[in-house]
Amino acid sequence: MEYSNGILAKIGDIVLIENGKTKGVVEDIIDTKEKIQFWGVKEMGLMIKAKPFGLVFWAIDDEDEIIFLKRSNNN
Repeated sequence: MEYSNGILAKIGDIVLIENGKTKGVVEDIIDTKEKIQFWGVKEMGLMIKAKPFGLVFWAIDDEDEIIFLKRSNNN
């Protein structure tokens, strides 16, 4: 799964959501039928941990794109 700029998404990536207003960390990449079922979502996307929301599902084809900032030190 890739961000709109073509960079491959990885767990631990630091990203911006909400039109660049909220920073978060990619917790899981939902890219298989099994993960869609596990998380109880309807489509592929990213599970992002973002304050103040906690865990947020962001559909990969959402008009409000996920902005990649950087890889975490663990990647």
